[in-house]
Amino acid sequence: MKKILIVVISLILISCKNSKFEKQNDSLKDTSTESQKTTCGDIIYQIVKSSKLDLRGQNDFLTKIDRIEGDNITIQVYIENNVSENPKIKQIVESTIAWLVLNVNDHKLYNTSADLDTPIELDFDKSILSQNDIFNLCQIEKKEIKKNISNEKIRYSVLPIEFDEYYKACINPYDSIKCNNNYPKYFFKEDDIIAGVFGNNFHPSDYMYLPKIDDYQPMILCNTDSDIESYDLIVLSGNKVISSLEIGLMDGKSITQFNISKDYVISLYKRKNINEKNIFFKSYIIDKKGTIVVKNN
Repeated sequence: MKKILIVVISLILISCKNSKFEKQNDSLKDTSTESQKTTCGDIIYQIVKSSKLDLRGQNDFLTKIDRIEGDNITIQVYIENNVSENPKIKQIVESTIAWLVLNVNDHKLYNTSADLDTPIELDFDKSILSQNDIFNLCQIEKKEIKKNISNEKIRYSVLPIEFDEYYKACINPYDSIKCNNNYPKYFFKEDDIIAGVFGNNFHPSDYMYLPKIDDYQPMILCNTDSDIESYDLIVLSGNKVISSLEIGLMDGKSITQFNISKDYVISLYKRKNINEKNIFFKSYIIDKKGTIVVKNN
């Protein structure tokens, strides 16, 4: 009876020991997993390592976040040297290699070592930002980046525009010099900034900028890649379409075409085919609010 009791007690002790050991292992696993979590500092180090920064031959560099101001992270890039003459006692001295600033919202990295007022932009692997939630880890507010359409590179079409002249120059028979000079066109791409402005409403094959009216930007959107050709006049305020009007249509049954005067009188004409004479049917103007409205005669 005593032997049986001893065996039972031994089994219980072994079971408790194993259970305790398993719990310790689980605890170690949790600690290990916790220590492997990516930090804001880890991302910064990866970004610097992927950059084109001249490290002066120092491969064993370190990075430190000096401060975070708004969405700018100031980064110290440095190395550590042991300057102690006693091998048993370490005396670590930091030597700064560079000062960098990372703008998280703009995905820009700058070298500010030489002059803070004239930073030098550095290339780096931007996929690091998309693969990690740097906004959450570094506690930075994510901002909606609004890109304005720059007017510096825009070439405007010449007013007045008479549709027949435009068509001869840019469609058939086609005069590349006249088309490029009088009606400069921009090919539409889905990844262009302008695609976000048009949204889901407009997908032209190309488009033209007309001269601005105060703060409003009129444009003609050309849909000429299919059997049915159409033209839309739109007016932008900033990066928003505030009014639009179909001003041209050739669907095989009839033709609607337009003329636009220098003072923005938009005259529309209709006919059944190219052999018939144009018949005027309506005029529009762009009012002070940028809205395309019927012109009162």
